[in-house]
Amino acid sequence: MDGKFDQVTGNLKKAAGNAMGNRGLQAEGTAQNTAGQGSEAAGKAGGYAQGLTNQVKGAVSSTMNSLTGNSSGNAEGKATELAGQAQKKWNS
Repeated sequence: MDGKFDQVTGNLKKAAGNAMGNRGLQAEGTAQNTAGQGSEAAGKAGGYAQGLTNQVKGAVSSTMNSLTGNSSGNAEGKATELAGQAQKKWNS
């Protein structure tokens, strides 16, 4: 969320700098916007990686429980796998 906030604040500063002819404020706004974009991208990458981890853990758990006849463990593993897939999609 901080990434989006920095992007919006940066855009506002840049627009204000443009309107007032203040190059320093324009540059500050551009820098803050760029930092916000980087922060948002890093957050999404971390969320995607966590989703991938959950997806793999769930798939392994589901398979192992299926092989041993543990149907409730199989269902839990499948739920973890699906949650990981959703988390990856959200952070794509």
